[in-house]
Amino acid sequence: MKTSEIINNTCSHLEISKSDLAKRMGLHPSSLYRKLSRESMTFEELQKCLDILGVSIELQFKYPDGDTLSSQENHAQIIDRMTILEKELEAAAKIDEFRKKTLRALRTELNSAVGYTDLCRSNGLQADLYLDKLSDVHGTMERMISLSLGEAVKYETEELDSKKIEALRGKRGLLVEDNELNREILEEILSGHGLLIDEVSNGRKALDAVQEHDPGYYQFILMDIEMPEMDGYETTLRIRNLSNRMRANIPIIALTANAVAENRDKAFAVGMDEFLAKPANTTRLLSCLAKLL
Repeated sequence: MKTSEIINNTCSHLEISKSDLAKRMGLHPSSLYRKLSRESMTFEELQKCLDILGVSIELQFKYPDGDTLSSQENHAQIIDRMTILEKELEAAAKIDEFRKKTLRALRTELNSAVGYTDLCRSNGLQADLYLDKLSDVHGTMERMISLSLGEAVKYETEELDSKKIEALRGKRGLLVEDNELNREILEEILSGHGLLIDEVSNGRKALDAVQEHDPGYYQFILMDIEMPEMDGYETTLRIRNLSNRMRANIPIIALTANAVAENRDKAFAVGMDEFLAKPANTTRLLSCLAKLL
């Protein structure tokens, strides 16, 4: 029940006009009406209203006429209802304040991500030095969003041992990404761990590359989702429908900045093997490759 409904019902039951209530609260009647209509009473005003109505309840119900409840029981019932309402409003305000703080923190993290992206852009060959920081920023933002939405927060604790990293050396993959900077960063990271990477800028070129090379030439594909000419979903479907089964069964990992559940479900539905958010955390990406290969 809304604040206004409880206060209106209480005033009506006690035969107290809202004008009189406003005066006792030190408010102009029109101000109280606005606050009630907009549900905008502060906790202090609500507490004052509670105190005033509590005194009035004791007086009005001292000798209740035709009521089976005692004055104390009536008083307790209304006080309980008002107290519950107060707690609900307080909880809602705390949630609202938490979300505001979360949004402010997200803005700071986003600015940080933009700053590190600029550093990547201006430091070409050293871009990989900043990717881990970008991933940390992204992870922080993801945790904040999950907390704000009341979702369970997952913390990544996975680590790669040297044997798993060494096993990836010499594996060849196809990186399908329309953003040149992203291609440079990922290629630098993967080649630094001994992987051989070919790059294309859209899905149509990816499909051509898979068909032009011998079956088994590529051991994996890193597939962006949103690309010109042919997106990652359609590209994956076409690869999965190729007549040569070795080509058709190449492990495909989705890499996308829009890592919502709907996109994840669609990625798996078209035949992708894994789904990772961009910017890809190095440990997560290498772990995923080690698992698939």
